[in-house]
Amino acid sequence: MMEKSEIKKRLDVALAVAKEASSFLLSHSFLSETVEEKNENDFVTQADKASESLIYEAIESAFPSDGWFGEETGKQGEGKRRWIVDPIDGTVNYFSSFPNYTVSIAFEDEDGLALGVVVVPRQNELFWAMRGEGAYLNGERIYTKENCDFSKTLAILVPPHRKHGLMEKYWERMRKFYDIFTDVRSIGSAALSLCYVAAGRCTMYYEMSLYPYDYSAGRLILEEAGGRVDIIQRDGESMDVVASSSTIFEKVMEVIGEKSSVL
Repeated sequence: MMEKSEIKKRLDVALAVAKEASSFLLSHSFLSETVEEKNENDFVTQADKASESLIYEAIESAFPSDGWFGEETGKQGEGKRRWIVDPIDGTVNYFSSFPNYTVSIAFEDEDGLALGVVVVPRQNELFWAMRGEGAYLNGERIYTKENCDFSKTLAILVPPHRKHGLMEKYWERMRKFYDIFTDVRSIGSAALSLCYVAAGRCTMYYEMSLYPYDYSAGRLILEEAGGRVDIIQRDGESMDVVASSSTIFEKVMEVIGEKSSVL
């Protein structure tokens, strides 16, 4: 097991470089003007690449033996200790000047996720968590919303815009969720969606066909805030993510109707 002091060192670096990447994105918005399509409805800008390079260089300098899994640069290194990074989670939001985009940084070791940092540049919000130490927003402890009337809370439900073949299954589940929650939102960032549930702004989040760099940091933040997350294998490394307040988790999973296949 990695010593807590070693995880804390990594958290300090993650917090510092997340803030640096946030400032970079705010001051280099012109880099969003060059947009390339990687796959159907999946885009990358020069800002994504520059942000990931900035984060990688800082982490590689501080912890050269750690592995790496970045959205734009892929996997590097061996072993179970690695960084999982999305330099802009919500690229379409970013190049559309829609404020809900994030920088997402996680680190995992032999025991699973050890830290998660999610910064929201346009809203000046910094979410973070360290395993066993709780979750925080701008320095204040946050918790999921429990023991409430869930029919008066929001759910975040995201249509499978990159996998149109999954739409029928999604709409069927969305209709059932309207019997539980008052209304739904889709905000364009998996990391931010998980953080919103962690902070009690919403009580549930569901999205199909995500990747570890999309959800890892937000997952730990949500779990440390008291919520629960289920990861369901979709295809290859693609996963469905189901997350909610602990109180309502089993009811949410009944609607999904699938069991976890990933720890």
